[in-house]
Amino acid sequence: MYHIGINGRSIFRQLTGVQHYAREVTRSLCGLASPDLRITVFSGREGRRDDAGLPLATSFVPADSPLKGMVWEQSLLKRMVRRAGVDVLFNPANVAPLNPPVPSVVTIHDLAFLLFPEYFSRTFALYYRKLIPRIAAQARHVITDSESTRNDLMSAYGLPPEKITVIPLGVSPAFRRRIPKAELETVRRRHNLPDRFFLSISSLEPRKNLRTLLEAYRHLPGAVKEQQGLVLVGAGNRIFADPELSRQIGNIDPDRVAVPGYVPTEDLPAIYRMSTALVFPSLYEGFGLPVLEAMAASTPVITSNRSSLPEVAGHAAVLIEPESIEELAAAMELIALDSGTRNLLVERGKKRASLFSWEKTARLTLDVLRQAAG
Repeated sequence: MYHIGINGRSIFRQLTGVQHYAREVTRSLCGLASPDLRITVFSGREGRRDDAGLPLATSFVPADSPLKGMVWEQSLLKRMVRRAGVDVLFNPANVAPLNPPVPSVVTIHDLAFLLFPEYFSRTFALYYRKLIPRIAAQARHVITDSESTRNDLMSAYGLPPEKITVIPLGVSPAFRRRIPKAELETVRRRHNLPDRFFLSISSLEPRKNLRTLLEAYRHLPGAVKEQQGLVLVGAGNRIFADPELSRQIGNIDPDRVAVPGYVPTEDLPAIYRMSTALVFPSLYEGFGLPVLEAMAASTPVITSNRSSLPEVAGHAAVLIEPESIEELAAAMELIALDSGTRNLLVERGKKRASLFSWEKTARLTLDVLRQAAG
């Protein structure tokens, strides 16, 4: 029997991209448990509040903040893993214990902290620059979301290609389901959204390139702006800071731009469905999950031609140079006015998204974990 341990430090926090992956892949892995496979999810005290039915082993010590989580991960987690007798420890959220007591597999989602340090707090960037190379070197195997990140890891840290496996993320069936009109309207009222709008879903950090999106929206013809608002879904925090963004938002008619902040995961499918297009002009992504979610929800996508995004989008999105205001504005105008283009992107997007599922992600991950356990 294989006994797989999962580092659950990140799955009981507010769900952003990495945390969403950690929770979905953990749930799907637990769904694959069998007579010859046992899984234990290790967490701090906050895991006791979870009602997802995961096979949890919790501690009295919390791990629900960056500092507490770091201390828990580098000390108590190692003791919990050793006592439980697991064969391999899976770390789904970039970080892992140093000098792990059992073979370790870590998913490293991107190297933004290394390639774009100016977009992070100095403390966060320094901590990751010191920690991630050691974690990658000590891991039995490394998983990445995309070939783009795999290449970044080999270039930055000299990891051998055979030590890194690319496993794409999945997309939940919730984004594919048809949503009744009454439910759409309930979500619209809950978040005070306009009737028609371009949508951005990302953290409010400089790397997401929202300043260019705001400028592109300002450059749209008046008739398009009269029909289409702009909705920026996502939260900011002290680690990912963009002090100019609020000022720039304030320069646009407040009736045209909505910033609802963090939105619960269960409301996202409806918001995608209501939007004219997802606009995701990020400068760098390890994967870019909103691209897939939008496609699954029958929403056209405009995204960047950089890093992993062409790899994820395939031929099912409009790819733009993310620093070109004019190119981004032209793509938004095209989708707003040309129903033929919208329909083509919707059909291509649904086919593209159908290739990805969390069950597939979990099965490929399980193969890597079995090999690492040896």
